[in-house]
Amino acid sequence: MKSNYKHVFSPIMIKGVEFKNRIEMAPTLPFMATPDGMATQDMIEYYRSFARGGAAIVTVGDSAVNFAYGKNHEAQLNLGTDEVITSLNKVLEGITRYGATASIELNHGGSNTFVRGSHPYSASALPSGNEEYAAATEGRLPIEVKEMTHDQISDVIQDYADAAQRCMIAGFKMLMVHGAHGHLLSQFLSPLTNKRCDRWGGSLENRARFPIAVLDAIRKKCGQGLIIEYRISLDEKTPGGLKPDEIIKFLKMIEDKIDIVHVSAGLLTVPELMHHLIQPYYLPHMYNVHYAEMVKKNLNLPVTTVGSIMNLDNAEKILSDGYADFIAMARPMLADPEMIRKTAFGKQENIRPCIRCNWCTGPGFAFSVRCSVNPTTGRGIEFPTEEAIARSNKKKKVVIVGGGPAGMQAALTATKREHDVILYEMKDHLGGMLEYACKLPFKKDMRRFLEWLIAQTEKSEATIRYNTEVTADIINQEKPDALIIAVGATPFIPNVPGIDRPNVQWAGDVDSGKVKAGKNVIVVGAGLMGVETALALAQQGKKVTVIEMMGPDAILKDSSWYNRNYLRAWLGEEKIQIITNIKMEAITDTGIRAIDHNFDWKDYPADTIVLAMGMESRKDKVNELRRLIPETEVSIIGDCYEPRNLFSAIHDGFNSVVEI
Repeated sequence: MKSNYKHVFSPIMIKGVEFKNRIEMAPTLPFMATPDGMATQDMIEYYRSFARGGAAIVTVGDSAVNFAYGKNHEAQLNLGTDEVITSLNKVLEGITRYGATASIELNHGGSNTFVRGSHPYSASALPSGNEEYAAATEGRLPIEVKEMTHDQISDVIQDYADAAQRCMIAGFKMLMVHGAHGHLLSQFLSPLTNKRCDRWGGSLENRARFPIAVLDAIRKKCGQGLIIEYRISLDEKTPGGLKPDEIIKFLKMIEDKIDIVHVSAGLLTVPELMHHLIQPYYLPHMYNVHYAEMVKKNLNLPVTTVGSIMNLDNAEKILSDGYADFIAMARPMLADPEMIRKTAFGKQENIRPCIRCNWCTGPGFAFSVRCSVNPTTGRGIEFPTEEAIARSNKKKKVVIVGGGPAGMQAALTATKREHDVILYEMKDHLGGMLEYACKLPFKKDMRRFLEWLIAQTEKSEATIRYNTEVTADIINQEKPDALIIAVGATPFIPNVPGIDRPNVQWAGDVDSGKVKAGKNVIVVGAGLMGVETALALAQQGKKVTVIEMMGPDAILKDSSWYNRNYLRAWLGEEKIQIITNIKMEAITDTGIRAIDHNFDWKDYPADTIVLAMGMESRKDKVNELRRLIPETEVSIIGDCYEPRNLFSAIHDGFNSVVEI
C-alpha cells in the first residue's frame, strides 16, 4: 500500500535529522498544562498518540515564551522558566520513542494576551479584533494595550532565545517559531498592527527587524544545528494587512535563518477571518495549498502546507504536484490518530473521518481538547489507542434501541468489548436524524462520516434488526443484561393557529429536497439547523428571513466558535435578515403573525414557513422501556436523553458501554 503513497512515505533529511515521512501533526493547544504551565500526563499521552499513529513530526502547540505577558490561553506550557524542562522532556520521550521528531511552537500573544492586573503590550497600542468584538458584545471599552518600549522589545527577544534553549535542553532538535495569525511577531511585521515611527516600524525592513532579531537571538543561543520551522500567514486576508508579495520579500530576508517555512493564512485575532486558518466544513479541502505553492516557487527551502488536508490521498497529490515538502494536519488526526498507520496497511476504510465541525476548538477556550467523532481523543490515560478499549471481564447481552449515531457508537464500542449486541432500528436503514443533518450540499464531510459510521456498524459483530419498533414485550423476550435506549427525538412543532397549512414545512424535509420552498421564506429558529437551511435556500435564490424567539445570543448558540463566526459573515453576504426577540403566534394566509418583546404585533409575508425550532426527546418511548430491567443496567443516551448535537451522541454512545 505504501507504493500508492510514495511521496508521503518518502524520508527527507534536514541537518542530520531524518524525517521518516512527510506528515507533520500541526501544532494544537490541548489545554492540558498545569496552572503554572507544566506538562501533565494527559498532555504526554495526547502528543504520544500522534507519534504512535505514524506522524514524522509532532508539534507541541502554542507554548508561551513569557508566562506573565505572553500567555494567550489557559493551560499553556510555560517556556519562561527552567522548571518546565523536566516535564517537557517527558513529552518529548513520548513522541520520539516511535521514531517521530518532536517539535514545539514558540509564541507570544502580544495584544492577544490576558495579563491580570496590568495591560497587554504589542508593537502598537491597538487592541486585537477579538478584544474589540468581546468589548462590543459585553458593552464595555476594550482593554488598553500598551506600545512596547525598547527595553521590553529587548526582553522579549531574550525570552524567545531562552525558551528555545530550554527546549533544546529538554531534548528538542526542532522548534516552530509562530510568526502567523496575528500574534506578536506578526503584529510587528504587519502594517495593520504596527504603526510605530521608530526603527521597529514603517518600512517592511523596519517592521521585519523584530522577528529577525528573534531568529538571530535563537541562533546565537542554540546554534545552527537546531531546525527552525517558521510559521507565516502568507495573506492576512484583510485590507491593510500583509499580502503574499510582501511576505515573500520578508521570507527572503530570513531564508538563511530558518530551515522550513510553514505556510498558513488569515488572522486568529479577527473573528471574521478565522476560517482562513481553521476551515469549517462549508469550505473546500486543501484550502491553503496555493499559498504553499507560491512560497515553493520563490524560496529555496522546504515548505509545509496546512489547512483542511483531510487524508493521505490529499497529501500525496500535493506532494506529487510539487506544491509542498511537508503536509501538516491536525483535525483529521484528532479524529483518528492512527490514520497514517491504517493507510500504510491498506485499511483506509477504517479511518474515522473528521467532519470539520471544529468542536475541538470549543465550546470553551479552557477545556481539554475533545473530538465530536472520536470519543477517546484527549483521554489518552484511559484509552491510549482504539485497541486499548478493554475486553469486558464478563460477556453480557446488550440490547440497543435506536440506530442513530448514539446507538451505532454504542454498538461499535460494545462489540469491541466482545459483548453480544443486538441493535434494533425502526426504519429499514441506520442513520437516525443524522441523515437529515448531512443532506445539504455543503455538508459532505458530515455525510462521509455518517456513511463511515453505518459501514462500520454493519460490518461489526452486532446483530441488527431493522423495521422494528421496540416494545416492552420485545425487551422482556430478549432479557438483556444491559439496555441502551437511543430512540432519538422528533421535530418540535408548535401548537399555533395555521400550523397544519400546506406551506408549513420542517427544515429537515426542506434540506433533503422532500418538499420545495417558495420564493419568499421565513425560517423559524436561528440555531445551527435554521441558519444552515436559510443559507441553502438563499443560495437557491430565495428571499429568506430568520426569526428567533430568544435574544441575539441564541443565534448559532449550538455551533462551535469558529464555524459560528464564518456563518455570521456568510449570512451578511447572502443578505439574510435575522430578527430576534420575536415569537410566532399564528400562520396566516399571507405569512406569519408574531409578537415582539415590546408586545407589539407584527405581520411578516412569506410563501413558505420553515420550522427549525429544535427537537423533542421521545420521552414516552423512553419511559415505556426504561424500567423493564434494573435501572442500574439502563442507559438513556443521545437525543432521547436531551436533544443536543453529534458530539453528545457519539460520546454518550461510547460512555454508556465502555464500562459494562
